[in-house]
Amino acid sequence: MATQLQIVNQVLIKLREDQVTSVAANEYSALIASFVNDAIDDLEDMWFWSVNEVAVDTTILDDGTRDYDLPETNDRSFMVRMVRDRIPMAFDVTANDQYQLQDIPLKTLRAFRNTQNTISDLARPCEFALAPATDGRGYGIELKQGSTTERTWRTYWYVPQTDLSLTGADDHTEVRLPRRPVYLMALYYALNERGEEMGEPGQISERRAHRAMTAAMELDMQINKTSDEKDMTNLEQLRNRVQEGI
Repeated sequence: MATQLQIVNQVLIKLREDQVTSVAANEYSALIASFVNDAIDDLEDMWFWSVNEVAVDTTILDDGTRDYDLPETNDRSFMVRMVRDRIPMAFDVTANDQYQLQDIPLKTLRAFRNTQNTISDLARPCEFALAPATDGRGYGIELKQGSTTERTWRTYWYVPQTDLSLTGADDHTEVRLPRRPVYLMALYYALNERGEEMGEPGQISERRAHRAMTAAMELDMQINKTSDEKDMTNLEQLRNRVQEGI
């Protein structure tokens, strides 16, 4: 993996600009850092990268609390599911008492809450629904019934990397996606901003970025094709569409 600063400097070298010690060193280095963010976002929109899958552990309290925010998620996240049967990758991993959890529609859960005179807590609740986080920036889980024992729930999520800061705070933060397609795509954006990527042979950088992206997706697909822990379909079709520039 490469850091934000390393990728910015790599782009600056190709542009015949001086390297910097921070992306906030000047307005132009900050602009390149913004192109790096754009490249990451665009690559994440084109593919579900395995490096963006994370396990989120949540402590379920024994006081009947039913609503829990998941601050590790963001507004581009989704829960990973088993492809064949759509079962969520969600588990109670409490020591010596593990089992798989089941999700239900949020409206169904809230209808249950609002129509029952009393909702008993359980020692081992297993049903939940996904809901927007209270701050609107990610997701949370709502339990159908609270717990009478402290539990540890583990859910698996696809979480795209949040935009890296342009102030220098993320200079040494590693970019999770493969370095080469991020760098080449950011370079392509920078050349376009300069007006240097017009016609032939200027479009060479675009083709290089496209080839690097396809190669990285090909490697990542080796994980995706052998895993059932995905919430996507027709990986081959998706890859072919990207290769053909659709």
